[in-house]
Amino acid sequence: MRLKTYSQKNAKSTFEFYLLSKGCNSGKPLENPCPNCFTCICKDEQEKEQLFTLCFGLWQGGYFLPFITGSVIPFIRLDDLSTVIKTALIKINEKPLEFKQSVSVIRSLNQHSKIIESQIKLIKEAKKVLLYKLLR
Repeated sequence: MRLKTYSQKNAKSTFEFYLLSKGCNSGKPLENPCPNCFTCICKDEQEKEQLFTLCFGLWQGGYFLPFITGSVIPFIRLDDLSTVIKTALIKINEKPLEFKQSVSVIRSLNQHSKIIESQIKLIKEAKKVLLYKLLR
């Protein structure tokens, strides 16, 4: 794993993802780059998937929050981000089976969450249609 500041000039590698570097969501993993992000370059698809899931869990769990600084524009330093990820990586490598099980449960929960979100959108749309018909 290698972390560096994202630049549009650099060629995109096959096995990379991005991490927000500025804002209250600093550390959030992204599939597509944005101007304020870091690039995480991985060896292979398996490492990319493992690190993306790990970073998502760290972000969701608020592990990056103590390292976010800046009074006007909050940001996280590359060294701090790297330290948090490497520390967590050491811990999950001690319990690889538990991590794999947790990842599969998290994926399942994310799928259910997406289904529920789409159902909520449909319900909102149905409400609009009903009100439109009523007030027409």
